[in-house]
Amino acid sequence: MSMSIDQFLSLSDAEQLQTIKDLNDIGQEEIIINVLTGVGIDNLSVPLLGELGRAYNNNDKPEEAIKVFKAIDTEHRDAVWHYRCAYSHGSIASTNHEAYTSENMQQMLALVDNGVRLATKEGRNDIKEYCFEVMDMCRLQMDFEKCEADYPDLCAAYNEYVAAKKKKRKGVPRHRTITVEEIQATDDMWTINEPMYWTINIYGSYDDYLESAKSFTLEQRYLNAISWYFAEVNNGGHHQFFYNSTGIVWEDALAGLRLFKMDTLADNLQSVIDYFGGSVPFDREERWAILKDWDDEVFDFLDKKDDVLYEYDGIYEDTFVHEHPELFVFDGTYKVPE
Repeated sequence: MSMSIDQFLSLSDAEQLQTIKDLNDIGQEEIIINVLTGVGIDNLSVPLLGELGRAYNNNDKPEEAIKVFKAIDTEHRDAVWHYRCAYSHGSIASTNHEAYTSENMQQMLALVDNGVRLATKEGRNDIKEYCFEVMDMCRLQMDFEKCEADYPDLCAAYNEYVAAKKKKRKGVPRHRTITVEEIQATDDMWTINEPMYWTINIYGSYDDYLESAKSFTLEQRYLNAISWYFAEVNNGGHHQFFYNSTGIVWEDALAGLRLFKMDTLADNLQSVIDYFGGSVPFDREERWAILKDWDDEVFDFLDKKDDVLYEYDGIYEDTFVHEHPELFVFDGTYKVPE
């Protein structure tokens, strides 16, 4: 897909904005950046400036996004502006593993604080949640005891957001029957893994995890672990996998990859575990303590391990599932979020 500056300028103001929004929604940031910078920042309306900053953020160029956001007059800095600018500073702080006291972290918190206030006033609950997600992104470097002293109202609202997320996990019952025939007929492993995904608890202790998986076969548990592993590493690398609650499944993911004959990926994950001494804590806070000490050398190592997954062209989990469908049948009830 492409768009010239002349094509863009031939559109009405409303059409220009909608076109850019649509391009942002489908991940065409490079086109947006090329067109809007070609038009000239000084010639852009406030909404288009906002979309340009959004495109820079989504294209991993937060420093450029900040320059654009600063070009928007104070009177137009609404909840969305605060969220997007907070994301820029938070992204820099997270990527560079900056301390709580760093300028970017403090800018992020001040912007989130104002953003939440404005979103509440504007009735934008979606923007409030986006602001809290920026805090989630920077959680590894957050000093929450200090943050609660500096931003008591913000932290109280954030704690309510976290509690609400936990409550949503309780969900409503859904009955499902997955037969051998269905398993053999589909290549969509999500449909086979769905009961495990919503039932197996990765957010508590390791004992909670094992207890929640008791109604499933070991192979179903492994499939769920592999699914989490793929989802997290493909989204944010091994760092995200271990940083998030998903790190609790690392041992099952490794065993599953080995059992499912996905040896290239099993060897790759094993090398990551070996790098950290042959084991990684199941407890998330203990993993955080390790993550805080990671330096550029560790991230360079993990980048190479991420690439193995991204470039993998071997056996996939559905091969084993199709060969042993009787191990993945299901007939029961599980809960999904409301």
